[in-house]
Amino acid sequence: MTTSAIIHFDGGARPPDNGRGAIGYIVKIDNSTEEKGSERIGTATCNEAEYQALIRGLETASEMGCTDVEVKGDSQLIVRQVNGEWKTREPHLRELRDRAQGLADGFEKFEIQHVSREENGEADELVEEAFAN
Repeated sequence: MTTSAIIHFDGGARPPDNGRGAIGYIVKIDNSTEEKGSERIGTATCNEAEYQALIRGLETASEMGCTDVEVKGDSQLIVRQVNGEWKTREPHLRELRDRAQGLADGFEKFEIQHVSREENGEADELVEEAFAN
C-alpha cells in the first residue's frame, strides 16, 4: 500500500550563524494525518539547522510508514545539494547531505523542491516557537 506524505522543513540559527540552532518540520499524510516537531539543536549554522530539520522530517515520515514523499523547503542551497545540482564543498554539510540522501533512498518515491518562504510559513513558525521556548 502506498502512503504519500508532504514534508515541510525549516531551520534557523541566532545570531544569524554559528549560534543557537532550531528546527521545525511538518509531515502530512494524505492531507489528513499530521505530525509536527520543533526543537532547539544547540550551536549550528543556518544550513546545518536546515539539514537537521530535513533529516528529522524524513525520519518521522519513515517511522510513520510513508512510501512516497514530497519535500518542500525554502532553502535553495539544501534543495539543490540534495538533488545533486550543486556541490557540497563543506565536509560537515556533506555528512548531513549524505544522511538526508540515505533516508531519501529508503522511500519508493522521493522528490524535494524549493518553495518560497511564504509557502513554508508553518515550518518557519515552528522554528520561531523553538527559539521562544
